[in-house]
Amino acid sequence: MYTGTLIKDLMATVERAERGALQKQIAEELELQRMFELQVSEMQRERIFAGAA
Repeated sequence: MYTGTLIKDLMATVERAERGALQKQIAEELELQRMFELQVSEMQRERIFAGAA
């Protein structure tokens, strides 16, 4: 039987979905930042070795 909470339930579901999407986006951005930092540090090491030849 209808209890009058359909809208509340739908809103809660949407809010959970939005939080999940935001958390996923943050995790992906952090991973990209980590990958970029690794790439930059590797490029700096290559420069050091290039001058040693």
